[in-house]
Amino acid sequence: MPAATVLKPGRLWAKNFTLRSVLLATRFIQGSKRSLIPPGALVSSRKSTAVRPSSRNASQIWRNGSVAKCYLLRVAILWCAFFFSSDVDALSRRAVEVGRVVDGDTVVLTSGEVVRLAGINTPERETDQKAAEPLADAAHDTLVETLSKGDIFLEEAPDKKDRHGRTLAYLFLEDGRSVQEILIREGLASVVAIAPNDRYLDRFVLAEDVARTSGAGIWSIPYFDVAGADQIRGGFQFILDKFTALKLGPKWFRFSVRDDLDVLIRRADWEAGFDYSPGALEQTEVAVRGWISKKKSKSVLVISHPFMLERCAVETKRLCPGP
Repeated sequence: MPAATVLKPGRLWAKNFTLRSVLLATRFIQGSKRSLIPPGALVSSRKSTAVRPSSRNASQIWRNGSVAKCYLLRVAILWCAFFFSSDVDALSRRAVEVGRVVDGDTVVLTSGEVVRLAGINTPERETDQKAAEPLADAAHDTLVETLSKGDIFLEEAPDKKDRHGRTLAYLFLEDGRSVQEILIREGLASVVAIAPNDRYLDRFVLAEDVARTSGAGIWSIPYFDVAGADQIRGGFQFILDKFTALKLGPKWFRFSVRDDLDVLIRRADWEAGFDYSPGALEQTEVAVRGWISKKKSKSVLVISHPFMLERCAVETKRLCPGP
């Protein structure tokens, strides 16, 4: 794949360069001391034949000019503030070279750094323990093709590492397009949100809505259909069912679907991101998405972001059935 041009790192002060701070600073911008001196005071003491304007008019003109210069300076600084504050994300991106594509959402850079694409999940490829999921190879091949189109830029997610030590990041093409968004629109990836990594969630959700509505990729294959909690196969899955019980502990909230599934949400995550009472979910039909694992005799799904839990009677219908 083509080598990428190394970008200069973004200026650290740009992230704190806000309009408010500039407005406060520019309140104290004044003309120079010289600008307060009337023009006549700097004229040679020799007698001149030139007609001089009155001292009062000349001073007024000079002061008006000084004010205009200060105004222009202030406008220029405000423009710079807007430019840098609106382009902080672009400044934080670095050019990278991809050495190998592992699957639809994981790549290895030529430096050896393993990067997991934040905000999406793609079908799993074949392993020694498990057969490949449908469209796993298509997701892999599409990612290979997408990354071969030019320079690649990496933007680290707020939470930079996952539990496997991989870098969590967003990838972009040199024309600014999001690699994750391309996979989502093709129906080769679904959206996930793991707090605090939801920087481009709104964009990704819109792309997923388009793919799902058109039946692209995974959205037209029965394997990926939303299933009841009694049809859990493990791994990443969409589940539609009713919470039958809840337990609010000091650290975790536990929402149960009979004896089939427990959905766990940290109290801290709930208080930070959910805007309704946990009691509102009891005996409520919900759709959840995420990685389901077996804990003893029951399946467990851990959620940290409200996007991963859809209330069918309240929220926009995505995984929940329509009216």
